[in-house]
Amino acid sequence: MAAELIEVTGMVLAASPVKEYDKRIELLTRERGRISAFVTGARRVNSKVSACAIPFTFGTYYLYEGRSSYNVQSAHIQKFFSEIADDFDILCYASYFAELARYFTRENVEAPQELLLLYVACSAMTRGQVSLPLVRIIYEMRMMQIQGEALELFHCLDCGKEEGELKVYFSRGGFLCRDCAARSVRPEREKGYSLSGDAVYALQFILTTSLSKLFSFRVSDTVEKELADFMKHYFEHYLHHTFQSLAFL
Repeated sequence: MAAELIEVTGMVLAASPVKEYDKRIELLTRERGRISAFVTGARRVNSKVSACAIPFTFGTYYLYEGRSSYNVQSAHIQKFFSEIADDFDILCYASYFAELARYFTRENVEAPQELLLLYVACSAMTRGQVSLPLVRIIYEMRMMQIQGEALELFHCLDCGKEEGELKVYFSRGGFLCRDCAARSVRPEREKGYSLSGDAVYALQFILTTSLSKLFSFRVSDTVEKELADFMKHYFEHYLHHTFQSLAFL
């Protein structure tokens, strides 16, 4: 009985040579999460499937499911981000985004939001209208929200106050006002992280805007630096993992 052909929408996260003419790819898919697949003959001259195995290629893939991996029969390529390979800085950021997506996604667990976020981030980088560090900030913040690790940055977690002195307490997961922090947080363990009004507004925009419009704003250099420092502390608190691609950023 012939194996059933499976159709998935996805983007290639990474590719590596296998045997003399083949490639193994890591594919982030909407329907089946992160999967591994072999592309037979991808390294042959004039191969019809060579484009299927290029990192950051996005499209519809037609696969046969094997015992431990998938095999690509063909693909309909919808977007090939050639600009990523042509620009070293963009490539470094894209590689980090792919590594972050790889860290958070699992096989046979749907990943529609992770896939769309990676796609729009790659699109934003190739358009060049938003700085690469800001694209990174947006990507990281929204990815954490998708994973259920978003911070409450709209009001005090305890009393609901929206104005006044509000600081981020990572151990609590968001804003606390001065009075609530004094009652519930030991100052010797966490002092709270202060953000400017512009930085808070930018983070609120990232958390609430649709993915299609996510990379449509800019901030000053000062705010960008503030946001980058904030995300560093955010990740250090929640993620105990070293991302190898960060060495190039």
